[in-house]
Amino acid sequence: MLAAVVSVGRGLDLETTLQRLVETASDVVDARYAALGILGEDQRIARFLTVGLTPEEIRAIGPYPTGKGLLGELVRHPESLRLADMRGDPRSVGFPPHHPPMRSFLGVPLRVRGRPFGNLYLTEKRGGGEFTDRDQHLAEGLAAAASVAVENARLYSAARLRERWARGNHEISREIASGSSPDSVMDVVAREAMHVAEADTAVLAIRADDADQLVIRSACGAGVDGLVGTALPTRGTFAADAYVSGQPVTTADAATDDRTTPAFRPVDVVGPLAAVPLGGPGETIGILSVGRRRHTPPFSSVAIDSLQAFAAQTAVALELAQRRRDGERLAVIRDRDRIARDLHDLAIQRLYATGLSLQAVGRRLERDGLDQDADRVGRAVDDLDDTISLIRTTIHGLHQPEAQDRRAGIKARLIAECDAAARTLGFHPALRMSGPIDTVVPAVVADHLVAVLREALSNVARHAHAGRVDVSVDAIESLRLVVRDDGRGIPDDAAPSGLRNMEERSAELGGTFEVDTGPGGTTVRWRVPLRR
Repeated sequence: MLAAVVSVGRGLDLETTLQRLVETASDVVDARYAALGILGEDQRIARFLTVGLTPEEIRAIGPYPTGKGLLGELVRHPESLRLADMRGDPRSVGFPPHHPPMRSFLGVPLRVRGRPFGNLYLTEKRGGGEFTDRDQHLAEGLAAAASVAVENARLYSAARLRERWARGNHEISREIASGSSPDSVMDVVAREAMHVAEADTAVLAIRADDADQLVIRSACGAGVDGLVGTALPTRGTFAADAYVSGQPVTTADAATDDRTTPAFRPVDVVGPLAAVPLGGPGETIGILSVGRRRHTPPFSSVAIDSLQAFAAQTAVALELAQRRRDGERLAVIRDRDRIARDLHDLAIQRLYATGLSLQAVGRRLERDGLDQDADRVGRAVDDLDDTISLIRTTIHGLHQPEAQDRRAGIKARLIAECDAAARTLGFHPALRMSGPIDTVVPAVVADHLVAVLREALSNVARHAHAGRVDVSVDAIESLRLVVRDDGRGIPDDAAPSGLRNMEERSAELGGTFEVDTGPGGTTVRWRVPLRR
């Protein structure tokens, strides 16, 4: 018994401590099967750790129990329970198909700080007998001693989580203070949230400016290739529930829940999931979602609290970034007004005066019979008229209405994507743009364009090992994006989800998508029609 207590209390990792507790309890009372049912906040079995069952048997049995029958009896009445044959007990609900036969049963509650934490379930005494009073006393003593070890492990886990939260909070604050773009801030938030919650994936979705929908702006971890730029359903999903209610939404297994957002690829990559709103009820601007792989521990209440703090920090960061962007837009508008005023009051007036003087000279040359010189002066006057017309067109462009000015900026977004990709590529992609991209490309199509460019540059950085990337965008007859690199092509083991996502975006807009790869590099061509 002393060796068992020492074994359980060794180390501070909570998961290791719990698993060691189940294994030790099985050895102490000589049980073939042992399990620990950990209670959730709703006082139902949220997790089930087992010993004695093979992975094949676990898969054949199906979902873990949640607290019915004899297992639920200990949840409702946390007192030790010992049975010679559990099959004949009226409280038993039987076994699911493919479950191994079990007869003898011993259940012992586990308390931490005097509150129910879970229950130890021990079945099938080796040798065919039944559990004795001595077995029950040993199991109860082990549970009492293990409660201290479990509490220490929980405190250590919470301390480590708060340490990760403080470190992540510092990274976000530093990113905000440095004046980084909103996209860069959101990438940091998603990455740090994944570290804080010890999650396998993180997704940050923000409400679109021109539509009542959530658009994924940042994603990291497993199963998120090609997600950035994807619009999420506004009903029937975890993200939608958190967005509407303004409260966190959690689940222990998102893959079996009807509200699963079909965003992760594959969709069953995530088990435990938590969706936290950015902002309070009625003021939610987005959703931060984190997930873990299936059959892993769900998120604790401490982790959810830390995620909510991250969400609040993100809302502040986006507000600051928006105000900074508004200030920059106001500065640009004022600078445009000044330039337009100077062009109109100075340049046009001087050109107009010069044109009048040349016209007078041309008339004198005609009277003197110098027709050839008069024609030359006339052509110079026509050139001045064209120059004045060009300047007036430029002034009209500088005085765009506010609504058009907000739509403008697609070229700036493309430039920003190339600048962001330079950090991972190690060099700046060469970008060429032609046509009135800012005026003829709708906002929805622009979002697809930016997302496809981001995915294409990400593929080059991850797979191509290229030394040069050329990006061409034009909006003349149609909207075309061409990305060429001189890398080694697409590897055979590369996940096709990114290319499939780009193809789906083109098909959704009635366009085409092509990929040419070879020894000399890869060329991606993405084209969609434009409605004039």
